[in-house]
Amino acid sequence: MGNLSRLALRVAPSGRPHILNKREYSFSVLLGLVTLASVLPLLLLGMVGLSAYVAEEQADQLNRLNRYNETLASAVDRELRGYLDLAEVLAASRYLAEGDLAAFGELARDAGTRARGHIVLIDRSGQQLVNTRTPTDDRLPMTEDMDSLREVIASGKPAVGDLFIGAISNQLLFVVRVPVIVDGEVRYVLSFEPELDVIRKVLEQTFLPDEWRAGVIDGNGRMVARLLQHEQFYGRLTSEEWRAGLQGPHGFIEAVDFEGREVITSYRRSGASNWHILIWAPKSALNDPLYRSLLLALGLAAMMLLASIAAGLLAGRAVARPIQQLLDTARALEAGQPVEFKPTHQREANIVGHALAEAARSIAAREQALRKSELHTRFVMRELAHRSKNLLAVVQAIARQTSRSARDINDFTAQFGERLAGLGRSQDLLVQKNWQGVSLSDLVSAQLKPFVEVDNNRLDAHGPPVLLDADAAQNIGMALHELATNASKHGALSVPTGRVDINWDWLPCGTGERERRLQLRWSESGGPPVTPPKRRGFGHSVIERLTAASLHGTAKLDWRPEGLLWTLEVPESSMTRGEQNDVETSSPRPFETTNSAADH
Repeated sequence: MGNLSRLALRVAPSGRPHILNKREYSFSVLLGLVTLASVLPLLLLGMVGLSAYVAEEQADQLNRLNRYNETLASAVDRELRGYLDLAEVLAASRYLAEGDLAAFGELARDAGTRARGHIVLIDRSGQQLVNTRTPTDDRLPMTEDMDSLREVIASGKPAVGDLFIGAISNQLLFVVRVPVIVDGEVRYVLSFEPELDVIRKVLEQTFLPDEWRAGVIDGNGRMVARLLQHEQFYGRLTSEEWRAGLQGPHGFIEAVDFEGREVITSYRRSGASNWHILIWAPKSALNDPLYRSLLLALGLAAMMLLASIAAGLLAGRAVARPIQQLLDTARALEAGQPVEFKPTHQREANIVGHALAEAARSIAAREQALRKSELHTRFVMRELAHRSKNLLAVVQAIARQTSRSARDINDFTAQFGERLAGLGRSQDLLVQKNWQGVSLSDLVSAQLKPFVEVDNNRLDAHGPPVLLDADAAQNIGMALHELATNASKHGALSVPTGRVDINWDWLPCGTGERERRLQLRWSESGGPPVTPPKRRGFGHSVIERLTAASLHGTAKLDWRPEGLLWTLEVPESSMTRGEQNDVETSSPRPFETTNSAADH
């Protein structure tokens, strides 16, 4: 855009700039010369880019080879760990712990038939005690693979052995060995010999591109399995020079495979054994697509270079059009009109145009967000006013009823303050939960905390999870406060030996009932002898009538000599119906009563 400053603009009387004669400034010639001057730097840059592309593609091919190998190694390890798990299950047989080798032989033959393999039990000296390859276990030979046997005995850990020639089968095979621990020591070693082609079948189940090969070699460098020509190369030893290249848990080796092809091999050590999993591909198979891509890229680059020179000659003629379109877009944005920028051939103009269009959308979105925020603020204020009215109505009711039962102003101040504190604790829980509901367990803890710690041995509160709405939380919270206040003054919490048990649970639906009911029980014991009060004030009304009435439930007070028992039953819908839309409703509201008497 630096050369665009040479474009002469003149402001018309209307204030709108217009373009002067374009031929005088010949954008096509200028841009054509710039393109020609850029040829050599572009060629150099293209060579650097191609070099980087080649290196990146080569690295990508190696990573692709490594990813395939990682997947195959996981499949082989899963197969080996399955055999180890089977052997460990058999090693835990009680027959081995009891020394009943005959019974274990029968068990092993049944298990070997199902597992498609053979099971051999060997003692510490290498003598075979059980071998499912033979019908009986008489006159069995010594094991041929003493190295892996000693390794398992010394380490006390399972191991996957390398290829060896079996003493009975006279075949090249491998085994997985696990220690049989009896009385804290390795008494036997249990070997499982899978079928010879099990690892090859794992390789066949793995998808590989054409001309790629896969194989598995043991710790000695012998071929355990091969994707193609398995029978020809099974057990064949790889060269010493090639084995020397297996450094670290994984990596790459450039070598010549058994078929005489120059290949790149990805190797990865097995996590379940000392084997290596291999995937290799001919260099030509890896590089030919890259060379074809390079030739295609060079051809396209040449064509694009010629096209860019031609485009440079023509670009100047059309450069004024996107500039004019930008001006129109800017005016629409200034006027607050909808802005839509149609892409042009000029990248810089497209960037600015799309930025202007995005700015217009952002401004419109912000204006809409401001309007929504204003509406939300109004809603929140109305909701706050509604909640405040409800709360003030409850406080007013508490004050009115407390004043009727108070003996004097000091008594009123104490009772009113305690009840406001109890109501405040319920409100705190509602605010913490964003008025989305309060856990009954949390409500019990909050209301009882001023009187006794919930984890104290004098208090036991338990029950299933129950979520209360605002009305239920306020009403049940006030009832719990009144019960706790009464218990601390006259009941179980007034003496050190007293305790309170609070439990709740859902009652099943009875005949004709459509919903379940929650039963909440407050039970006191260990306190002073209990007698029914002669005077029944506001607190008594809350516990016995108002809480149950406000939640469409029932409440029962039982003045047992050993302690007060209060039972509340509430239908589920009364605890989750949501907040009332108005303070005055036809259903009972909390703490509305005209009784006047002493508290409790």
